[in-house]
Amino acid sequence: MPQANKRKRETGSTESFKEARQTIRTLEASLSDKSNLNNIVDLFKFAKSDNPQICHAAIHALNRVFTVFLMKGDLKRVKNTDQPSAKEKVQIWLRSQYTDYLAHLRTLLWNDEPGLQLPALNILMSNIKSESEYAMNTSGAYHFANHVYGPIIKAIVTNPNFNDHLRKEVVEKYLNVYDDLRHYFFKDAAEVMNRAYQTKQSTTEVEQKKKKPKFSEEVQQDDLGLMAGNVLSILENISTMPTDASEIDEFWTVNPAQYENDDNNKKTKSEDDEILGDEGLLSDDEQPLTEENDQKKKRKHPLLQLTVHRRGFSDCWLAFLKLPLTEEMYKKILLILHKRILPHLAEPKLLMDFLTDSYNVGGAVSLLALNGLFTLIVDHNL
Repeated sequence: MPQANKRKRETGSTESFKEARQTIRTLEASLSDKSNLNNIVDLFKFAKSDNPQICHAAIHALNRVFTVFLMKGDLKRVKNTDQPSAKEKVQIWLRSQYTDYLAHLRTLLWNDEPGLQLPALNILMSNIKSESEYAMNTSGAYHFANHVYGPIIKAIVTNPNFNDHLRKEVVEKYLNVYDDLRHYFFKDAAEVMNRAYQTKQSTTEVEQKKKKPKFSEEVQQDDLGLMAGNVLSILENISTMPTDASEIDEFWTVNPAQYENDDNNKKTKSEDDEILGDEGLLSDDEQPLTEENDQKKKRKHPLLQLTVHRRGFSDCWLAFLKLPLTEEMYKKILLILHKRILPHLAEPKLLMDFLTDSYNVGGAVSLLALNGLFTLIVDHNL
C-alpha cells in the first residue's frame, strides 16, 4: 500500500506541474500586451514555488519576458522620479520587478538543488549579455554590465551550497572560456573579499574594546572561512590566464576592439576605473608612456591589455591570501604556486608575507614554503 500511495502522490504532483506549466505559458503570452503587466506578479509567484519544476518553468518564462522589455528600452532607469509621467511610472514599476527577479535568481544560486542553481546561473549570465548589448547599442560605446555580474560573484563566493556542479558550470563554461568574465571575476571577487576582511577587522576591534564575548567574531571568521573555500575552489581551477595580449580574444559580450575608436572619445574616467581598478594603468612593460605609444594605448582598450588582466589576477589572489586558510588550503596553494600563480602576478615579491606565514605553519607546508621562497630568490631576484 505505501508504494501505491507514493505513486498517487507522484501522479498528483505531475498533474499539478502540468497545470502550472500551462498557466505559466498563458501568463507569458498575455504579457505581449502591456495592459496585462500585472501578470508579472503572478508569474513571480510561480517562480517562488517550492516545486523545482514549476520554479524552473517560471524563471525561464520571466527571463523571456524581461529580455523583450529590456531590448525595447522599457527597463531603463527613469531620471525624473519626483514627477514621473504615466509611462515613466510603468518603467519604474517594471524595473523594480526586474530587479526583484534578478535578486530571486541569486537566491536560487544558494539552493541545495543543482537543478535550480544551474538554470539560475545561466539566466543571470544571459542577462549580463543582454544588458551589455542594450547599453552598447544605445551609447555606441563598449559596456560590460558589471552591476549585474558583481552581485552574482558575491552570491557565488559567499554561497553555503557551493557544490561541484555549480563550480564546474562557473569555471568550465564561463571563466575558463571568456576573458571579460574571468577579468571581472577577479575584480569583483577581490572587492568582496577585501570588504569582508575589513569588516571582520573592524568587528574584532570593536569587540576587543567592549570586551564582549567573541561569538560575533567567530561567526564572521566562519563566514570568511567559507568564502576562502569557495574562492580557492574556483581559483585553483582557472587554467586559461593569458600570457600574451594576442591570447585575449574570447568575450562573453563583444570584443572591445569593435568600439576602440569611439571609446577614446566617449569613455569617461569612471568607466576606466571600473575596468582597471583603483590603481589605473601603465604600459604593458610598466614603464611611463612615450608620446608615440600613448597614441597606441589610446587605440587599445584596457580589456585587451595583458597588464590589466595580470593586475586583476594579482589583486584577487592577494585579497584571497588575507583570508583564514586551513593547512590543506596552504598545501593546495603552494603546490600550484610555481606554474599557476607566480607567472601571472604583477609583483611576485608581494607573496613574501604569505610564504613566511606558510613556513610558520610547520610540517610539509613549511617545506613547500621554503621551495616557494627559493623560487622568488632565484627567479625574481629577491
